[in-house]
Amino acid sequence: MMRAVAMAIPAPDPDDDARLGLRLALIGLAGIPLTIVVVGLAPHALRAGLYLVGLGAVALVSLIGGVRGRRALSAGTALRARAIAGAVLGFWLGITAAVLWFWTLIGVTL
Repeated sequence: MMRAVAMAIPAPDPDDDARLGLRLALIGLAGIPLTIVVVGLAPHALRAGLYLVGLGAVALVSLIGGVRGRRALSAGTALRARAIAGAVLGFWLGITAAVLWFWTLIGVTL
């Protein structure tokens, strides 16, 4: 007879979420100039694809940072300023990059 085994999954620390959220939002912000440099150095045929990949990565990383910052605020972090900065910067940059990515994809395919 098999017995059910219960596993406790620890919840992430809200302070770690605040730190990581801001860090990811700043990494997304640093990804913009990096994308510009990579696109500028790439051959002409690869530029649109590299731009879309870079912009998509910026959007994804920034949105994850915003979600982590928001989760830290909901969990009651002691690092409220970091969590607010990560959430605002992450969501603003992530949503902006995602919308730009979508319309660029539409423009490239049409």
